[in-house]
Amino acid sequence: MSVAPSGLVPVTPAAPRWIGEPARLDQVVQALRRVHEDQGGPDIVSSGRVRSLEITPDEAVLTMHLGGGHCGSAQVLAELAFDVLRAHLPDTDLYLRHEHSGSCPST
Repeated sequence: MSVAPSGLVPVTPAAPRWIGEPARLDQVVQALRRVHEDQGGPDIVSSGRVRSLEITPDEAVLTMHLGGGHCGSAQVLAELAFDVLRAHLPDTDLYLRHEHSGSCPST
């Protein structure tokens, strides 16, 4: 039996919530899967960073978990995710929300 550091049990990320027209959602989600945590790391959907995506005819709201939200890596991930929305939903009002908890990694 392997134990996570500090005796914590690893938590599997909750499945994201997808709302909107399926073909359009699929296109955007596939593009978000090309955004990776770091070189060789997991994509932001698989890692649990993407919590939900709601696309309506007029707007899109992407909710991400970005830790403290002010870390350099969190800002880069947020900008890359927003670039995906901008590229795939050009005539749509775009919103990026983030859940935050904890602080920036010390590494």
